[in-house]
Amino acid sequence: MKNFNITKSLVGEYLEEDELKYVDCYVHNKLGLFIPSTEHCGYAMQKNHAHPSYMIIIVFFQEDLGFNPKIEIKNKHYYAEIMSPDIPHNEISEKFSRYYCIMIDKKYFEEQYLLYSNDLPEFTGHQFSVCCDILKALNTFAFESSKSMKNSDITLDAQATLITHWIIRSILGENIDMRSVSSNYSVGRVQQYIEQHFNEKITVKDLAQTAYMSESSLNRLFKKETSFTPIEYLIETRIAKSKTLLRRKDIRITEIAARCGFSSNAHFTLCFKNIVHMSPSEFRELYHE
Repeated sequence: MKNFNITKSLVGEYLEEDELKYVDCYVHNKLGLFIPSTEHCGYAMQKNHAHPSYMIIIVFFQEDLGFNPKIEIKNKHYYAEIMSPDIPHNEISEKFSRYYCIMIDKKYFEEQYLLYSNDLPEFTGHQFSVCCDILKALNTFAFESSKSMKNSDITLDAQATLITHWIIRSILGENIDMRSVSSNYSVGRVQQYIEQHFNEKITVKDLAQTAYMSESSLNRLFKKETSFTPIEYLIETRIAKSKTLLRRKDIRITEIAARCGFSSNAHFTLCFKNIVHMSPSEFRELYHE
């Protein structure tokens, strides 16, 4: 097997090549991508196995989990779970299903994670959601790895960095959603404006002026490009920002509402329930549980 020593450094010292005969493997010294093709990975089916690297599993269909996740999985998002190195665990489900397994080198992952946080938690099956667009990055990594093109080490290194940061941001609640990045310049200007000024009072008139078009034209084009109206997109952005703050216990919900641009706590609660299907206080309690 190509790069088997690197594969062993990510999966486990006692890995046998035969255990990966049903797995498509794409590896780099920082990151490996493993995709079971027709049957389970033999190494993964060992009881209480562990890995020297950080393991992230992305599952495409909830029925393949065998349990109900404790987190909200939004439309166009997938269930993901992360396990720290050297922690014994078992396969999520004994039923064969299609999933992506990402192994990230321990030292590299921790260096990157500490760019975002002062503390490095121990992940014991921590659940989070990730936008389906990460598959584009993962499939690009797999393609580049399999082709062995000139200077592929450079591009694979860059792709491993992008994927690692995408995962870390998703763990921390800052989901990258490429579907919301429009290729239309005017819509992109509005999206950027909303991201920078979401905590301010914003009207459709303000956004239309940013895009240099009429309000009706902006509403029509924005809806076509993103599936949201500009105001719906603004509220979605505010709710996403509020969820990050709700994960902290030291900020009152009324303060979070104000920080995220809501006119009142009641308005914040109403919008939050409409999108997340629970109140801000219920979300905070569920997250800390």
